[in-house]
Amino acid sequence: MSQTILITGAAGTIGTQLLALLQAQGLDVAVMTSRPGHTVPGVRTLQGDFAEPASLVAAFRGFDTVFLLQPMVPSMVEFGLNAVEAARTAGVKHIVRSSGAGADSGSPFSLARAHGVIDDAVRASGLGWTLLRPTSFMQNHLTHNAAAIRSGALYAPHGEGETALVDVRDIAEVAALVLADPAAHQGRVYDLTGAESLTDAEQTAIISEAIGRPVAYVDVPPSAATEAMAGLGFPPVLVDWLTSLNAIIKAGYAAGQSPDFQRLTGKAPRTFTAFAREHAATWA
Repeated sequence: MSQTILITGAAGTIGTQLLALLQAQGLDVAVMTSRPGHTVPGVRTLQGDFAEPASLVAAFRGFDTVFLLQPMVPSMVEFGLNAVEAARTAGVKHIVRSSGAGADSGSPFSLARAHGVIDDAVRASGLGWTLLRPTSFMQNHLTHNAAAIRSGALYAPHGEGETALVDVRDIAEVAALVLADPAAHQGRVYDLTGAESLTDAEQTAIISEAIGRPVAYVDVPPSAATEAMAGLGFPPVLVDWLTSLNAIIKAGYAAGQSPDFQRLTGKAPRTFTAFAREHAATWA
């Protein structure tokens, strides 16, 4: 049965990959942006602001399914709750939400708790829903960490904690699969990880091999990382969330591997070694 799909966060790391996959399938897809006058070439583009519920209702109206991804900003929880209520008001049938690994409104970790609050609202909305919970992205090494890697040292407070890093292309592939037939994934939570768990030192060793020169991992005290973020002017809520994420990784809670990607797609997740080799020029 044909359906209409609206993508939020279409300009982001996941969204750009997802939009391309949906277009390749010939699905009826549009995107929402909060930037006045901005359009995505060749795609119906609607204006909507997560801080303005009325604009969300107007953007969501007429769509069967919404892919919901809010930016990680201090108002993320408010934005998520606004979007869920707007979807209900606008007559959306199904929400596919990009959440976070370990999301739980009762978690002792603030970032997991924030995602859990939004997830709870999605489940309680009365709409169809599917939750995607990816772990940390391999692509963070292309964005947030690229300059540090090029300088020869990655600084982080993760100790020997492992992370089952996931390639955003794998996240987008699952999201596209769900959006193509949301009813088949009603009420499901998919944990999206890579198939290997690596410490930061192991990740930088793999990058070192890919680019042919050494990149060191330098473990720093958690308090130093928190102070550095505050010194750079990060809002207190973001400092708290990122500090909690660092604690999750250091404690080993990000190491768990999920079979969901392989079970849904029939293939193994992309490996970090392959990712590093593919993107070696970025760090050269």
